[in-house]
Amino acid sequence: MPKGSKAGLISVLATTGLLLLGGDVLAQELSGLDCMIEPHSVTNLSTREEGVVDEILVKRGDVVKKGEVVAKLESTLETLTLELATARAEMQGETDSRQATLEYLLRQRERINELYADNAVSFNDKDKAETDVRLAETELQLALDNHSLMQIERERAAQRLKLRSIRSPVDGVIVEILLVPGESVEDRAREIMTIAEVNPLNVEVVLSANLFGSVQVGMAAEITPLMRGGQIQFADVAVVDRTIDAASDTFGVQLQIENGNYEIPGGIRCTIDFVLESGSAGP
Repeated sequence: MPKGSKAGLISVLATTGLLLLGGDVLAQELSGLDCMIEPHSVTNLSTREEGVVDEILVKRGDVVKKGEVVAKLESTLETLTLELATARAEMQGETDSRQATLEYLLRQRERINELYADNAVSFNDKDKAETDVRLAETELQLALDNHSLMQIERERAAQRLKLRSIRSPVDGVIVEILLVPGESVEDRAREIMTIAEVNPLNVEVVLSANLFGSVQVGMAAEITPLMRGGQIQFADVAVVDRTIDAASDTFGVQLQIENGNYEIPGGIRCTIDFVLESGSAGP
C-alpha cells in the first residue's frame, strides 16, 4: 500500500473512532436524567355567576368527566323564572283568538264582495271589509311574533338556570374543594375547586444548554416513574424550548405519556433515557 494511502486510511479510522466515541458520550449524557411527571393541566374551577353554593357533588380524589356537574349554586329564582317563561311560551290563547278572528273576517269579506258584485252594498262596506282583514292579519302576525319572543325568553331562562350548575371542563381528578355549601362564590374570588387533568400527563425535563440541538421534537424516550411498581413508559418529545434560561444555562423539554387508567399520579419524579435515533416510541 502506498505510504500516502496508508496515512489517509489511518486518518479516516481515527475520525470514525472519535465520532463513535462522541456518540457514546452523548448517549450517556441523555440517559438517566431526572424528570418530573405533572398533570396535563390544572384548573381552578370558577364561575362568572354570583350567588351561594347550594351543593358540592364531588369530593377530593373523585374522577370526573368533562361536562359532569360538580357543584350547584342556589337557583330558586332562576327556576321560578324558567317556569314562568315556560308557561308563557305554551300559551296559545291569543294566537288562536287572532286566527279565529281573521278566518271570520275572511268569510265576511267574501260575502260582502259577492253582495258588492250584485250592487247590494256600497263601496265603503267593501273597503271596510278589506281593511278589517288586513288589520286582523297584522294582529295575528303580532301575536305570532310575541309567541316567538316567549320561546326565546324560555330558552334564555333555561340557559340562565343551566349556568347555576358548575361543570367540569376536563376529564380529571378533584384535587381540592375550596368552597362548601352556604359560602358565596364571590367572597372567595369565585374559585370553587381545583381539577387536575391527568390523562395525558406531561413529562418535564431540564437539560444543560450544551445539549441544545441534541434533542428534537419526535425523538423517542423511555420514562421510568419513581414509584412502587413503576413501569417504563414510552413517549416522543412534544416540545423543545427555543430559548436558553440565562440564569441556569438550561432549556426545557416536554413529553406526554398516556394515563388512561389513572395509574400514574401527577407530581412524581421520574428518570428519562432519550433514544438518539428519532422515531415513534413504543415497546
